[in-house]
Formats: sequence, structure tokens, C-alpha cells
Amino acid sequence: MHLFDRRTGLNVLFDEVDVPETQWARAPRQVSIALTNACDLACAFCYAPKNAAVPDAGRLCAWIDELDAEGCLGIGFGGGEPTLYRRLPQVSRHAAERTRLAVTMTTHAHRLTPQLTDALAGALNIVRVSVDGVGTTYEEQRSRPFTELVQRLDTS
Repeated sequence: MHLFDRRTGLNVLFDEVDVPETQWARAPRQVSIALTNACDLACAFCYAPKNAAVPDAGRLCAWIDELDAEGCLGIGFGGGEPTLYRRLPQVSRHAAERTRLAVTMTTHAHRLTPQLTDALAGALNIVRVSVDGVGTTYEEQRSRPFTELVQRLDTS
């Protein structure tokens, strides 16, 4: 048995409780969605292609609705860099307001602005920031100043 609260992210799994197979959820617990392959960083370790492929927002929202109806617990937006997807606020808001899904995002955070943060307020349950070290380690990996990331997170 799996209990989940999307507001807090609390997950409780009871391995000892046998649930009949007829009551098993038909959907995956979590689905990761690459909103784009594009990224404005050039990290040497990244495996993602850098073309600007993006899903249609209407089709994406319909798929999100279907995942919710089938019992999925959450979706995680990623990429490439999800903040490059111009419909991110609208799709996130759709998922947050019209479904029971937990809505998360993984970002490098360099594109977070007060305007984008305001547009996403209340539409994301969790935001993960990719950090591969601090100071010079981060800068060697990401080719961006670590202080720039810290300042961006302080103002967003």
C-alpha cells in the first residue's frame, strides 16, 4: 500500500500490506516529461541532444489529464532545460489546478527570474536545482559562475 500527499511530498509505503491485484494502480507512480531537449548550458557530461524539440501544450495537458485519471501520483518536468519551454507556466498550472498530480521540475536555475517564479508560484510542488558541486567545482562542470546561481536563487 502506498500513501502519498502531493502538497508535502510525503510518501509512505507499507510493504507488509497485501493489496489485491485488482486494486493495483494501472498507471506509473511518477512520470518524467522532457519538455524540450534544448539547453542553454554546455555541460561536458550531459547526454541530452540539444535540438529544440518540444511537445504541443494541448496534447501535453491531455496526456497529463489521462495520467491523473489512471492514478499516476506525479509528473516531473525536465529536459534539456524546462524553463526554455515557453508554455511551462501554463502547463504547470493546468496540472496543479485540474489534476491531483504532484508537479515537480528539475532545472539548472540560471533562467529563473522573479517574473518566471511568480508565474510558477502555486503550480509546482517541488523544484529541484541541479548542482554538481560548489564554487570552482560547479564552475568547472557548468561553465557558469557559482555566485551567479546563488544570486539567482536568492532573488527568485
